[in-house]
Amino acid sequence: MQNYGVTISEFGEADVLTFQEHLPLPTINENQVLIENHYASINPVDFKTRKGLGWGAEKFKSQFPAILGFDIAGIVVQAGAASGFKVGDRVAALTFEGGAYSRYVAVNAELVARVPTNVSLEQAGAMPTVATTAYQILKQANIQTGQHILLSAPLGGVGHLLLQLLAKQAVKISVICSPAKNEAALALGANQCFDYHHPEQYPDLQADLFIDLVGGESGIAALKMVKTNGRVICIPTIHVPLLQQAGAQQHLQVEKMLAVPNSADLTTMLGYLADHSLTLQIAKVFPIQEIQTAHRLLESGRTQGKIVLALDRE
Repeated sequence: MQNYGVTISEFGEADVLTFQEHLPLPTINENQVLIENHYASINPVDFKTRKGLGWGAEKFKSQFPAILGFDIAGIVVQAGAASGFKVGDRVAALTFEGGAYSRYVAVNAELVARVPTNVSLEQAGAMPTVATTAYQILKQANIQTGQHILLSAPLGGVGHLLLQLLAKQAVKISVICSPAKNEAALALGANQCFDYHHPEQYPDLQADLFIDLVGGESGIAALKMVKTNGRVICIPTIHVPLLQQAGAQQHLQVEKMLAVPNSADLTTMLGYLADHSLTLQIAKVFPIQEIQTAHRLLESGRTQGKIVLALDRE
């Protein structure tokens, strides 16, 4: 088994991502599996980590040359005696230990979910981070019947899954996006759309909860759409203090949210995909060798759905 993949040896722009033909083959303990990784995907946390920002950068700076990437989908090629898996199992996992930008990845079995037969590995590779995040946001939100929910970036990786989950609740959903995406957002369950290009035109919606997937100035501009004493769940945790300060006058409860990897939540979301109660949008699939281009595309903010990396050499 020849391992290959992408490493970084310093923080910076996309050109610090370097394809390596030969990487060490990971070893496993009895509670782990070795996965032959067929598809990974990239998420905003990946390019933020690559640039030296946030918790990911703190973690990986001591591991250079580091292999980034948290989303894995492939085949078990070695199974630890206590793992509960067997060679040949189709699996997916979210692991904050990184390593997903390589062909072979050792993963703790408690993080690994079996992929349903009618879900492709390409689809499964797109799911771990965004599916786990969307599902756990919904749990944290603890939504009540009749509430008005405001959501930003409703067609991004997390957003398009979360919008569909919210649409299953008895709530009103307003979203913030570009007019070009209105039709797609309404089709996934939004009730009304507001143009992020014109925050000065945002109305006072008296929204009960704002789920902010963008943060920064965009997040601050949308706070006026939330009722006094309302809630905000901010996913870019780096922006939580900013929103807390900006929302103080409205007495907004601004909460952070960081996904917790586990097999149960990922299994649930893969099940929704399998029974067609969720649809997954994949924007583009790149071979792993084109990872620099993939990172630049995601960082542009112009994608709709997920960007997937194919690790097969064929």
